[in-house]
Amino acid sequence: MRKALIVIIVLVLGSGGYLGWDWYDKAKKQQLEPSMTLYHWTDSRGGKHISDAPPPENARNVYTDKGYKYISAPLIVTIKNKAVEFYKNTKKKLFKSSKTKKK
Repeated sequence: MRKALIVIIVLVLGSGGYLGWDWYDKAKKQQLEPSMTLYHWTDSRGGKHISDAPPPENARNVYTDKGYKYISAPLIVTIKNKAVEFYKNTKKKLFKSSKTKKK
């Protein structure tokens, strides 16, 4: 019993430590990438474009913006989003089925 409790505590602390490190690591990497520039422009037909390549000569409304590195969301955020989505779908199904049964 005591060994099982120790194993559970180690697993919980290890998981929490990993999730905390993952959050910290990815939050620190969400900084400006100085070598990346995004260009926003409108072409001659009115179409809007966003690219990392400079716009053509006939482009209108040209804006430049420093871009961000693409960093995937921390694991804890992914888990939270999946849990919220699961909760909303389950809630929708439960209330949907209870409304149809009452009628």
